[in-house]
Amino acid sequence: MIDTPKKKQRCLLLNRSFYPLFWVQFLGAFNDNLYKNAMVMLITFKLTNSAVDTGLLITLAAGLFILPFFIFSAFAGQIADRYPKSVLIKKIKLAEILIMLIGGLALLSQNLWLLFITLFLMGTQSAFFGPIKYSILPEILDEKRLIKGNGLFSGSTFIAILIGTILGGLGVLLDGGLWIMASLVILVSVIGYLFSLLIAESKQFDKQLVINWNRFSSTYQVVKESHTHKTAFFSVLAISWFWFIGAVMLSQIPALVKYDLYANDKVVMLFLTLFSVGIAIGSGLVGKLMPVHATIKWHWGMILGMSAMLLLTVWSIFAIHSGVVHEQNVSHETLLTIAQFITLWPANLSLVFLFILAVLGGMYIVPLYTILQTHTPIAVRARIVAVNNIVNALLMVVSAILIMLGFAFSLSLLEMFSILAFLNVFVAIVLYRNRLKASEPWS
Repeated sequence: MIDTPKKKQRCLLLNRSFYPLFWVQFLGAFNDNLYKNAMVMLITFKLTNSAVDTGLLITLAAGLFILPFFIFSAFAGQIADRYPKSVLIKKIKLAEILIMLIGGLALLSQNLWLLFITLFLMGTQSAFFGPIKYSILPEILDEKRLIKGNGLFSGSTFIAILIGTILGGLGVLLDGGLWIMASLVILVSVIGYLFSLLIAESKQFDKQLVINWNRFSSTYQVVKESHTHKTAFFSVLAISWFWFIGAVMLSQIPALVKYDLYANDKVVMLFLTLFSVGIAIGSGLVGKLMPVHATIKWHWGMILGMSAMLLLTVWSIFAIHSGVVHEQNVSHETLLTIAQFITLWPANLSLVFLFILAVLGGMYIVPLYTILQTHTPIAVRARIVAVNNIVNALLMVVSAILIMLGFAFSLSLLEMFSILAFLNVFVAIVLYRNRLKASEPWS
């Protein structure tokens, strides 16, 4: 029986041209976070003895992972446009096996230098894979299925991050956990490489492209060139703003739960799980609710909805402070359990509001990736995706700096969340006005 286009669209995960790439990127995101969080927990509970040392080393780890995106993304974009992407993916996944062999040795030896070197190499490998995975997707999916493919990519990435973070954190502290984690990161990298062998040959590449080997000038050149593709560039800015918000939320949820909701680490995990699952659900829903094209009104609605949910979250937490502290005698020493928290009104509403915010976030970002892909010429698509990775990384770093400045000026986390909600509206207005001025339609 011949598959109809509609049936093929429903069975995208069974599509021969799509599923190998899907599992390559899923396993890559999973492995990155499996190793990274195992390393963080190892540093926190076994390799350091003070809060200051722990904080410095964890901050250094985060910086080392994101640094390669600034150094190598522009170069990686050129490579991806110059050579067959399917061949590059195989080489990158093979490199991941070698990196994880080093990482396994680093975990077993508990050598800090080796742990950090592995983390930097992982970030480098991810920086080279990033421009490829989104630029090759339009080659294997037609426009009608592209938005669903992007939805599966985005949603599964957050699920992979969540699962990797949980298993990495729990696994490394078990009896024999170092051997388990060392074996697992190597095994996952091998499986990822085997899936890469199934990716169909890529035929869209430019043999005549001259590679600029200067990291600084190549980055400047590719960012400058991206400005000429107005719709794609505004997609980059809009996507990067999502990662700005996401970085703030994911990094501050533990502190929000402990110090503003007076709840324990299990409640932290509940918030992180619902946030990740919410983005995955939103990413999946968008393919059904908006099957082909995105419009600026769609993004305007999503971003305003996110601001509303953020303000409602702040309200629900403000509303219970006095009641929790005075009536139930809750403090930072007697933290609420999940059972206690989910019955506490209206604090429990913060779970619902943050979940809806995450769903809206997933529905907001997926069409932007599709717009980025479809409004970029094939010959430069990987380089524009590289620009997206550079700006994403930049805004995540900026978000961390602004949070630190907020604390330095004695702002509470709830005050900073309120500021973020209004800043989100301002960004929506700026994006909307600039798209109206641009010559290309946002669709």
